[in-house]
Amino acid sequence: MTMFRIFTLLSLALSSLANANEANNPEDSGNVQINPILVVEPDKQEREQYEAQIDTEFFELGAYVGIIGIEDFDSPSVLGVKASFHATEDFFLQANFGQAEAGTSAAEITSAANLVSQRDYEYYNLLVGYNLFPGETFITQNLTLNSAFYLVAGIGNTDFGGDNHFTITYGSGYRIILSDWLTWNMDFRNHTFESNVLPITKRVNNLEFTVGLTAFF
Repeated sequence: MTMFRIFTLLSLALSSLANANEANNPEDSGNVQINPILVVEPDKQEREQYEAQIDTEFFELGAYVGIIGIEDFDSPSVLGVKASFHATEDFFLQANFGQAEAGTSAAEITSAANLVSQRDYEYYNLLVGYNLFPGETFITQNLTLNSAFYLVAGIGNTDFGGDNHFTITYGSGYRIILSDWLTWNMDFRNHTFESNVLPITKRVNNLEFTVGLTAFF
């Protein structure tokens, strides 16, 4: 029994020496190759982003095109020009002049009579604007443009049906600065006044939607 234990201990010792020899000599251990660990470095290069800034000028001039819904008439196209003065970063003054031509009213279609002698629709107004939510618009992954959502309100005049009407105008808009001097604008306005163009005098609300380009100078 004692001899069997001695033989077992000697076998374990020889096995341990063989394993240690294979560890120290990898070429003799069945040509086992250990591949090195590859370390992937992260891309630390910063991506360039472009942010258009408003130039230092305070005056803005441009043109716009869109649709205006003339109450009791149709919704013709409207063309106009605008000029703005940016008094501060938040507040600005804006003057607008627009032209359209009204079609036939529903009352004229029903009565088969010509109730309106002059169908040219012209307006001008002076508005006060406030940049409510200035921010950024992400066009692509590498292109960021400054933008702003703003409110406007003011007074003016509407020439329609051979008469002038004192007009209250209010609405909102969205501006994207395309370059240091050029902006794209989208505006929604309501022109409201007391109208006596048709036999019934009433307050009308003429809704207008336009898009346009303006330049700073």
